[in-house]
Amino acid sequence: MNTNRLFYILAGIIAFVVFLTIILVLMNIGGGTVKEVNLQFWGVFDERSVYDPIIRELQAQYPHIRITYRKFTFEDYERSLVDALAAGTGPDIFLFHNSWLPKHGDKITAMPEGETWMTVRDFQRDFVDVAAQDLVYANRIYGIPLYVDTVALYYNKDILNSVGITRPAQTWDEFNFDVEAITRLDGSGNITQSAAAIGTARNINRSTDILTALMLQSGVRMTDTENTSATFARPVNNTAVGEIALKYYTDFANPSMRTYTWNDAQHYSIDAFAEGRTAMMFN
Repeated sequence: MNTNRLFYILAGIIAFVVFLTIILVLMNIGGGTVKEVNLQFWGVFDERSVYDPIIRELQAQYPHIRITYRKFTFEDYERSLVDALAAGTGPDIFLFHNSWLPKHGDKITAMPEGETWMTVRDFQRDFVDVAAQDLVYANRIYGIPLYVDTVALYYNKDILNSVGITRPAQTWDEFNFDVEAITRLDGSGNITQSAAAIGTARNINRSTDILTALMLQSGVRMTDTENTSATFARPVNNTAVGEIALKYYTDFANPSMRTYTWNDAQHYSIDAFAEGRTAMMFN
């Protein structure tokens, strides 16, 4: 499986300039004969069947609306979308990664302001905080979140029970304890039972998400207030918290550490977990 592919699970964003035109058409502003409208909807990963119920409901209310969904491969999606937007031939509705606003924000327009539109306060009330951080800029809304992925700990109950652990770790200190209790090495130092898929990048799904979570929990400010440059290397209260979080993460793949439990020789994290080669994984 491709780590980058899974990492780029896309959050939803609307092309608001075109969307405003759509609303005006739906409301039939100006009177006259309603013309048939064909809307292009671009996405990635999801098949059309995922959106069919919503599309059918809309078309039942507005028979003159036709929506064509086009699915792209992950590798082609961003380039195709950016090229189409730049050429003025972009889709009417499209999926947009939550981290793309700083680099592609100049190609779209914020949601119009007014009594009939969602306000920033409404947005902050209705969605989780991170959505506002990613999709609101200069007090303007640039996108609506389709869904939010949250990193969680998956665990093999049988392996935990075999060493007397009755529940999964609730804190990182408990996680460290469990890692030491579960990990088994042979006489040559090879891992025969891994406690958790953590510490490397190449063979761990969501490795960047795990490290980001550690940094955020440590108080790291990942970007500047404009979200235009990375700041995770900057100290917080004269402490290099970003560096400390990185070291904590990589220590799980350091043979000299007590929490050593993973290395590049292990199977891909999801495979290793499914095979029972590791007791825990993040996903």
